[in-house]
Amino acid sequence: MKKNIFLLFLLYKTLFCEKNLVIISPHWEGVKIEITRSFCKWYEKNYKEKVKVEWIDQGGTNDNLKYVESLFKKRPNGIGIDIFFGGGLSPYLKLKENGYLEKYKLPQSVLKNIPKLCGGIPNYDNDFFWYGVVLSSFGILYNKKVLNYLKLPIPSSWKDLGKGCYFSWIGAADPRHSGSMHMMYEIILQAYGWEEGWNTIFSIAGNTKNFSISASEVARQTSTGEVAISLCIDSYALAQIEINGIENMGFILPENETVINPDCIGILKGAPNIEIAQKFIDFLFTEEGQIIWIQEKGKWNGPKEYSLNRFPIMPSVYYHPEIKISINPYSIQNAIKYDFQLASNRWSILDDMIGSFIIDCHGSLKKAWELILKTQNNNLKEKFCELPFDKKIQRFLWENWRDPIFRNKHINDWVEFSIKKFKNIILEGKYLL
Repeated sequence: MKKNIFLLFLLYKTLFCEKNLVIISPHWEGVKIEITRSFCKWYEKNYKEKVKVEWIDQGGTNDNLKYVESLFKKRPNGIGIDIFFGGGLSPYLKLKENGYLEKYKLPQSVLKNIPKLCGGIPNYDNDFFWYGVVLSSFGILYNKKVLNYLKLPIPSSWKDLGKGCYFSWIGAADPRHSGSMHMMYEIILQAYGWEEGWNTIFSIAGNTKNFSISASEVARQTSTGEVAISLCIDSYALAQIEINGIENMGFILPENETVINPDCIGILKGAPNIEIAQKFIDFLFTEEGQIIWIQEKGKWNGPKEYSLNRFPIMPSVYYHPEIKISINPYSIQNAIKYDFQLASNRWSILDDMIGSFIIDCHGSLKKAWELILKTQNNNLKEKFCELPFDKKIQRFLWENWRDPIFRNKHINDWVEFSIKKFKNIILEGKYLL
């Protein structure tokens, strides 16, 4: 009798009791649906238990990072969330530095199949606090029909996006919310250097129609023709090409001006479901956990409803007989030498700089830029790209940026500087016309 009761208990536990996993992630809905479905199937097959996955998103990578940091300030031993997933590399450097990640070393049999570097950037942490799951590239998405209608050339570099012919036809998002958009501004600064990089960023901003909250929305606007060109991460670009056809949409990686960056995962300190979190990471580095990212929906071992259009971290996938790809990120040449530590250090101040210098006063900026294009006045253009401080001040800023009084004072000063600058340019420009 007791044996039968015990067997019934085990049967009940297996059939009805679910383990939980809580993930905070900026990944789009298709990723959440497909990865959840595949992981739950894999977990039940291997561990004879059901698992429930809950996804949290506060609006994008940067919003998620701020949310997690604010929770840890109140609850330093754990925040009730198991995993931080997606958003590139830089957030994980910050999370590790702050002591917000749990160490987890994958089996050596798995690690040996993950290259330590791709294009000079690490694919996983030497101390095993985070791992790249997929690789991301950053480039320019364009609408072929719109460019053809406007008789505009296809851009080939970030600088091209600052040309006057593209005025009000560029799409971009706010890097304070979008990690992928932040990454592209950082790439521009590192590709061209401080002065030329900011000149390029200001010129692109002058041509930008408006700034959306999400990078996925910008890609959609490019496909519908609301803008002709946009700064775009590969996954959003490839999704729009799949939906709208290669005859209508195109995507380029600016030669010598981009990077291949791991999109990472890490277990958060005090994770309440740490064993499930570890198994989730194990799953992501299985064959099925890697193939699902690149395989087309409905095909062998692929997603069911949504193609994810991501590049797996494991090189073996690119040579699998069932996978057909046109791009292998490990074979891309001439990527820039990317200083990921510098990028991590200035992550927050760069967001606030772009917010203060560009986005929060974009109406005035755009009017000033339009007058510069009309007058072709180089003196006004030099003023347009002016900053209120020198490059050398960066370190001082990022070392003190966590002080809210210090940060708010500088943001207010920067906004005031920018509004005054663009107002003066508008007055001078109207006088010159």
